[in-house]
Amino acid sequence: MYETVTARLDESYTMLGTAQRVTRIRAHRFMVVPPDECAHVTSGTICTECAEGWQVDYEFDDPFPFARTPHRWTVRDLINGGQLRVGDALTLGGTGISAVVTATGGLMLPDGRVFDTPSAAAIAALDRDR
Repeated sequence: MYETVTARLDESYTMLGTAQRVTRIRAHRFMVVPPDECAHVTSGTICTECAEGWQVDYEFDDPFPFARTPHRWTVRDLINGGQLRVGDALTLGGTGISAVVTATGGLMLPDGRVFDTPSAAAIAALDRDR
C-alpha cells in the first residue's frame, strides 16, 4: 500500500478531414491507497474498488497490485454491441462539452480532433495538461 504504479494513456488523435495523426502517449503515476482514501475519479490515486475502471483506457506497468481486467471495452465494442450508434453525442458530465461517436470507433470533439479513448477525449476537452 502507498507505493506508486505507472500507467500510460494513449492521447493520440486524428484531425478530421486531414488524416493527420498526432501521437501522444502520456505517463501517469498513481498512488496505491485503501478504498477509503481513494478519490476514484482523479488520476492521483487508485484502489481495489477503482482499479478495474482505470484499466479501460490506461495500460499499467508491472508490477500491478490488482487483478488485470480481462477485456478492455472500446467505443467500437459499444457500437458493435448496439449500446452506441455512429453520430451519438456523448456529453462530459457537468461541462456541456460533447463528443460525437465516429464510424471509426472514435470520439470527435467540436474542434475536429478524433480520439481513440474516452479518457483522452475528456482530458483534451477539458484542456488539461496541454
